[in-house]
Amino acid sequence: MAYAPALVAGLRTRGLAGIYTPEEALERLLRGTGLRWRDLGGTSFVLIPKQQETMPISLRPPPKIVATLATVAVSGTLIDNASVQTATPVLTITAAQIQARGFSSVAEVLRNMVFATGPVQGPQTAGSFTQGAQPISLFGLSPQFTLVLVDGKPLARFGRPYNGSTLAASVANLPLSIVDHIDVMAGGGSTIYGSQAIGGVVNIVTRAQSHGGSVEVQAGHYPAGGGANQRVTFTWGHTQGHWQTVGAMEFTNADPIWGYQRPLTDGTGPQQRMPPVQAGIQDYGTLAGFNGYPQGYLDPPAGCDNLLFAGSNTLVGNNAGTHYCGSPRGDAWRTYSNQERGYDGLLKLRYRANDQLQLYMDAMWNWQQQRWYPGPTYWTPASLPGGAIEDAASGQILYPERVFAPEEVPGGAYGQMARQRDVLYQADVGANGNFGDSGWTWDLYYLRSGDRTLVEEPLLVTPRVNRFFDALLGATGTTDPATGLPLYRGDYASFFSAVTPAQYAGFAQYANEASDTRLDTTRLTVGNAAWFSLPGGDAGFASLVEAGGESWHEPLNPLFSEQLAFQHTASGGGGQRQHAAAAFELNLPLLKPLTVDLSGRYDRYTGPARASHRYTYRAGIEYRPFDVLLLRANYATAFKAPDLSALFLSPSGYYATVTDYYLCALAGASECSAYAYPVRGVTLANPSLKPTDARTWSLGAVWSPTDRLNLSVDYLDIAIRNEEVAQNVDLLSYDEARCLLGQLDPSSARCRALTDPVDGQVHRPMPGGPIDSVVTTYVNLSSETVHSIFAALRYRFAPTRFGSLRLEMDYNNQFRHDFRYSADLPQEPVAGPHDVLTGALDWTAPGGAWSSTLYGRRYGASPNQATALYGTGSPGATQLHPWVTFNWTLSYAPTRRLSFMLTADNLANKMPPRDSTFGDYPYFDVENYDIYGRQIMMQARLVFDAH
Repeated sequence: MAYAPALVAGLRTRGLAGIYTPEEALERLLRGTGLRWRDLGGTSFVLIPKQQETMPISLRPPPKIVATLATVAVSGTLIDNASVQTATPVLTITAAQIQARGFSSVAEVLRNMVFATGPVQGPQTAGSFTQGAQPISLFGLSPQFTLVLVDGKPLARFGRPYNGSTLAASVANLPLSIVDHIDVMAGGGSTIYGSQAIGGVVNIVTRAQSHGGSVEVQAGHYPAGGGANQRVTFTWGHTQGHWQTVGAMEFTNADPIWGYQRPLTDGTGPQQRMPPVQAGIQDYGTLAGFNGYPQGYLDPPAGCDNLLFAGSNTLVGNNAGTHYCGSPRGDAWRTYSNQERGYDGLLKLRYRANDQLQLYMDAMWNWQQQRWYPGPTYWTPASLPGGAIEDAASGQILYPERVFAPEEVPGGAYGQMARQRDVLYQADVGANGNFGDSGWTWDLYYLRSGDRTLVEEPLLVTPRVNRFFDALLGATGTTDPATGLPLYRGDYASFFSAVTPAQYAGFAQYANEASDTRLDTTRLTVGNAAWFSLPGGDAGFASLVEAGGESWHEPLNPLFSEQLAFQHTASGGGGQRQHAAAAFELNLPLLKPLTVDLSGRYDRYTGPARASHRYTYRAGIEYRPFDVLLLRANYATAFKAPDLSALFLSPSGYYATVTDYYLCALAGASECSAYAYPVRGVTLANPSLKPTDARTWSLGAVWSPTDRLNLSVDYLDIAIRNEEVAQNVDLLSYDEARCLLGQLDPSSARCRALTDPVDGQVHRPMPGGPIDSVVTTYVNLSSETVHSIFAALRYRFAPTRFGSLRLEMDYNNQFRHDFRYSADLPQEPVAGPHDVLTGALDWTAPGGAWSSTLYGRRYGASPNQATALYGTGSPGATQLHPWVTFNWTLSYAPTRRLSFMLTADNLANKMPPRDSTFGDYPYFDVENYDIYGRQIMMQARLVFDAH
């Protein structure tokens, strides 16, 4: 807040308590004072005398603000002055707006911002490495390119690699109660913040000061079932003498949402597909007639156990006239939102020693437990020699499949949920002050941030479960020399009978997976917001030096390293490195209408892996040809240091489907889809990786013809090169085939690395035989480009006797997003919704006791499954309809201390758009949509003063 001291001399306000938007708070505080405010953008305001309401608003910088020891949180700049506006577009949402729009978590806030256009894995992505995390994707880029800050300081990344390959920050257990506002800066921010700031920077600014306290209780439920949740929050702030204290505590609790609680995911989908197998034995015929395709099923000799899957298990016939046991609800035992419980705390201490020195300490601690169920476990002979069995009497090649229903496991589905306990912490201690009356300020702090995660998953132990089915199916202990398959004299009726929970417990156990990430930084910043005078105003300057380190450790459980977990892989490893950086920023108002902002930064990383360094720079221009018009442009380079998980990964296994182009060519086939089969893969670290580089530029305009209207439009271009990616298994197989066929020089280093019979990346146990494993690593290979246009509208209607209205709209059209895996391959468009529109209409009744907000979000058209799999123009390829949802809130404050709020999220109970080509469960894209539906929440808040 900027103002001339003479303007407020002798004036007092009646005070204010409660949660309001900045505009609502100022409107109430300034009634009868003869003053009004002017919005400078974001959360910055200047007080001016009340004049005609429709006069144009100037976009020129406000008057010089006298520097004090109070911290000013300005995202995207080093210069500690709220009057400095960067040329980079920033979206801001305040705590009051978050509450009014019905958001109940930090993750939900960020997913609803228009920059969040891409798919991202989370609680709905069953079986992923990060089902207990909430990473953030901006502009459809991987979460590894989004930097998450708390109060301008980097947040430790989640310890389990996203998609098994890269580390990214998770906001799953950041409490909403500590948030003052959230800034999202689009594009490259490495010159200010360093590594990872390529797609954008999310700065979560916590409450800085408060006088008094509040208690808030919230409860919500989904009428469709599941997801019941509760939150209790306590906040407190007090200033006494030289001391200032701010604290917050929060408790959260939530039930899971199961697939069987929603129509879309409780059954066989819009296509009414065949029920999934509960127990079945596929029959491939004898070796003489073997063609690689099953001829049907062996009929269950004694039928099916109809008590399984809540009585839905039944005999199912297929097109071959044979039968298996299956349940139309077999896939529905799976969670889509996690069971959660969390305890969170924030403490901020400030001690003002004198007018030149302030000491401070900030500490945040978040503990969260989550539980989820990725779906029933299953057994097949995939881990046996040959991946199938052979009937000793008939010579039939068989492939048994057995899914364990909730009734067969200890404790049912609830008793077999995976558990995650996660502790996220961040603390800093520091001091800031002035160098006398010189105008120079300094800030020195030490930061420590970390994330410790323990995941416990119930898994089948391969030797134990194989022994169980060997006994059940009558293994002879011998092998058919003609097929290489183990021989069985099967009691097939027993295979279709239910197992007991005790039997299941004999071949299953919980496996622990622990991870720990840490970063620490010591930083000194020195600056002067009014270094020297220029024709356009005072030039600002700031510089910083910092040093520290970061580490990641995820020991690999022996169950995974020794391949004892049935059809389950994990990543692991560990390492650390040191980091040092220096940066500067110079803000130059060259003329009244023209300001130039320049910044540069040098980062260096050292450690056991290859040392890496980068210099990044940025130039921004703001031009105001008229008082009501701002033109802005920005060019920046950015980078991401090699990922710790890629540098220090232990050999980590996975399963992938590979196309065997060599056998396909030997067979003379014109189409190779019949030669695709699953293989086991191993990913190795690459300590020689280089940083990923990027350049971003933006061009935009802001128009404010009156103090009621603000319009902005910006274009953003992001180009990434040397992107760090895991090698593509299919391309390795293709190049291996070219080497074996002589199309590439077999003696070349490339071919030797692929085909070496001992340590080649593509391994065949026998020459001319199938591939049984592949080895991949990480390489700097790919490139990616994003082109986006986004616009914002802010309008305050003139107050009437019915109250005041405010309209806010944001739109982002990411009209192009291309990815190129390597320079010798064509650029491919990235599928997904590319445009998002959000809007909020806020109403406040005269006197302010009643208020209401209607918030809407339009998630644009996206390609259906047929388009994603086979491309535009393929049969059935089309675009899905946009997904439009609304939230509504109604607030009532009978007194200034007490308020109530009713919230209806997803007011119309909209489900994901129907996709008739999505033939597999869960019949919708879990990384773009959700099935939660309408949620009703009630909230009460009591405010009390400090004494």
